[in-house]
Amino acid sequence: MDKRSVTVLAGSPGGHLDLLTVVGPTLDEARVWVTSPGPQADDLERRGEHVERLPEYGRSPVKVLPNLRRALRVLRTVRPAVVVASGASLVVPFCLLARLTGSRVVFIETTARVGDASMSGRVISRIADAVLVQWAETAARYRRSVLCRPALWEQIRRGEEGEGTFVAVGTRHEPFDRLLRAVDEAVAAGLLPGPVIAQSGHTRYAPRTYEPVAWLNPAQIEEAARRARYVVCHSGSGIIGVALRNGRRPLVLPRLHGHGEHVDDHQVQIARKLEQMGLAVALQGEIGPADVVAAAAPLPEAAVAGDPSVADALRAAMARERMAA
Repeated sequence: MDKRSVTVLAGSPGGHLDLLTVVGPTLDEARVWVTSPGPQADDLERRGEHVERLPEYGRSPVKVLPNLRRALRVLRTVRPAVVVASGASLVVPFCLLARLTGSRVVFIETTARVGDASMSGRVISRIADAVLVQWAETAARYRRSVLCRPALWEQIRRGEEGEGTFVAVGTRHEPFDRLLRAVDEAVAAGLLPGPVIAQSGHTRYAPRTYEPVAWLNPAQIEEAARRARYVVCHSGSGIIGVALRNGRRPLVLPRLHGHGEHVDDHQVQIARKLEQMGLAVALQGEIGPADVVAAAAPLPEAAVAGDPSVADALRAAMARERMAA
């Protein structure tokens, strides 16, 4: 392939990479994926995609050095014309180096950010040629941005009635005992039905009523959500999108900074926003009977707005950057 015709899709695992897997393939471009090692990277590779892996560094000034070295090697090999990036700290050095070496950068803020800008967005938007956001509240936080229809709206589907419960804590390194404990208590009280399939990640809590597994690949997660009657998860945009496209209104428990579950409390924002739209049930802690009843109600029809979809806005931005390159 002509090296300066390549587009790199750079995203952290979880909702960031999920967003790119929805909009990236709509581009008529030769592409390379950049993310960290894990089930999502492996799944992309199984599908025949070219994947480059960067080591995580957790914002450590020492551990960032291997990330920088690997990013430079990838950029020397691929030499992308455009980098399309979505969060988080993993891809910030890559985007900065890409800009310094002549690539254009398009940044897409995650759906999970409602009303503020992510730390990665604050950095990358300063050197980006285009910034796409998905909420009017978030657009106010960027000096120049294109407001798009939230990508989650494109994923709403009506599903068949399932059975049992699917639980997912996501890919974050912080444990999320509160979620597994809340489901354990709800199953014991007869509020949530079995069988229970639970992805526990780095969580240490040992449930009494079900047996979790640490990791599931994307296909397994999709199948578990399709088969389940209820989806209970952290308030991450990726797993919420999985629930919605399988016809489930998820019960979402936001990860909280005060409990050591996340770097901030932005998951509270998306949980409240989606509950207002009828697309999720925002949990405060324990799962009660009213929460389960609300989760069982049919999803609303997909909302239609005048703003362009993320995919349409991205194609328009790419066309502009190609002409400017």
